[in-house]
Amino acid sequence: MYQDQVGTLIYAVRSRVLLAVVGCAALLAACLGLPPPPPRPPSPPAAVSTCGTSFCAAGQPWSLYGSTIYNPGLTPYLSGINNPSGTIVLVNQARLNTIRITNFLDREGDPSTAPYDPTRWAKVDAMIAAASAAGLHVILAISDYRSMLWNNCIDPYTTDWTNFITFVANRVNTVTHVAYKNDPTIAFVSIAGEPLVVGPHTFTAKVTGTSCTITYTTQQLTDFYRATTTVWQQQQGSVLVNTGGLTYLDLSHSGIDWQAIFALPTVAFCDIKTYGGMLAWAPNAVTYCQSLGKPIVDEEFGFRQSLGDRNRSNWFRSTYSALRSMHFAGVAFWNLGYQLAGTSYEVNPTTTLTFAAVQSNAP
Repeated sequence: MYQDQVGTLIYAVRSRVLLAVVGCAALLAACLGLPPPPPRPPSPPAAVSTCGTSFCAAGQPWSLYGSTIYNPGLTPYLSGINNPSGTIVLVNQARLNTIRITNFLDREGDPSTAPYDPTRWAKVDAMIAAASAAGLHVILAISDYRSMLWNNCIDPYTTDWTNFITFVANRVNTVTHVAYKNDPTIAFVSIAGEPLVVGPHTFTAKVTGTSCTITYTTQQLTDFYRATTTVWQQQQGSVLVNTGGLTYLDLSHSGIDWQAIFALPTVAFCDIKTYGGMLAWAPNAVTYCQSLGKPIVDEEFGFRQSLGDRNRSNWFRSTYSALRSMHFAGVAFWNLGYQLAGTSYEVNPTTTLTFAAVQSNAP
């Protein structure tokens, strides 16, 4: 019996030692006083596709939740395209899954050279690579080319965009070595949203100071979106393309045939921006796009800081709620950044309540 008791005691001691060893192995860093191992890196983003009136990524439903990351010139650059790592930190704090890259080319430059500026595109490469490493998606907006044309008194809607779009689609990221047209990090490319109402518009050439009037028709605008989205698809990549967010559709005199534009087979989904009366008008687009079997996205909304943080946060919450109730497939706001000014649309941890509204509405 004595031997049995000794054996039992030895077994118990061994068991406790074993449990201690196992526990120490599981918590090796803590047991040895070492820093914990780094967290596993996020999975790379999967290619985005349309699934009826929704988006999918890797075959699973996916909801776009993002913002622009434009830096208006604040220095030192804590966020924006000049600081990809700082941008990713802020995006993760805000609980977003997508960043929208826009306003990165010289919009007053020479249209024959400025659209292809290697220095500016290298910054886009770095931002896309940082997003990919963080498991985030990117919206690539290429409307700067339109601004360039306008600012040189060239009609952007009758100009052939083939060379520029071909360049963008076939650009190979200098960091990741992936062609833009096949990069799963890029959720979609948006051509040029916010077309002004149809009719005459006056511009001034920045270089010469010469004033000019550019006039375009309803049909020319529809043909423009047909031509540009067709060129993108002809590059035979996997990345989706759309118009960019349309606005002014709530105005009876806009002259924008949004139904014909959204129905184009080369336009992957419907896209609006909800400034002014556009949010109240949005059910019209939702009903039509659902009839087409296409998703709809609010690519941009925003409110100035002058509203006050509490009022502004309430507007953010009500906008998110309205879009959810209408079954939007995605939403992005303008703008994520550190600027503090009454006229600013930026959201950051210092705008405490608005930042919390963004965080709490993440899918």
